[in-house]
Amino acid sequence: MSENTDSNTFTQRDLLQHLLQAAQHSVTREEMASQFTRAEQLSLERFENAEKVTLERFEHAKKTTLERFDQSEKTALERFDHARQTTLERFEEVDKRFEEVDKRFEQVDKRFEQVDKRFDQVDKRFDEIKLEIREQGKKHDRLSWAIFSGMLAILFKDVIVKALGI
Repeated sequence: MSENTDSNTFTQRDLLQHLLQAAQHSVTREEMASQFTRAEQLSLERFENAEKVTLERFEHAKKTTLERFDQSEKTALERFDHARQTTLERFEEVDKRFEEVDKRFEQVDKRFEQVDKRFDQVDKRFDEIKLEIREQGKKHDRLSWAIFSGMLAILFKDVIVKALGI
């Protein structure tokens, strides 16, 4: 609109210009709506893609974690089985050693029994020797008295013969 024109008067030119601006405005508005729709669609696709990628990553992490846990569990079970087997082998070895010790104790007991028997035999022999010594002592005493009396008799032979008058 020109400055000279009255604002109350509306010319054909003004009408066309107004229609042109309205048409441009509506196209722009439609374009904006389509762009907004497109942007909304792109955002939705990106969000779905991000959600999909996140879920894939989560599933991958879950799978990896489960695999690692299974591997750790398997390793722990293998170590536990190995430790259990080693412990059982050591217990068997200890049992064998205890059996050997028991056998040695039995052998030592047999030797002690033999030693006790020998001591009993030695004690009996000592008792026999004591009896023999006593008997020999008695015989020796008798012999000593016999020799002593014989010596006295020889010494006092003259006195005895005179006393008896032989």
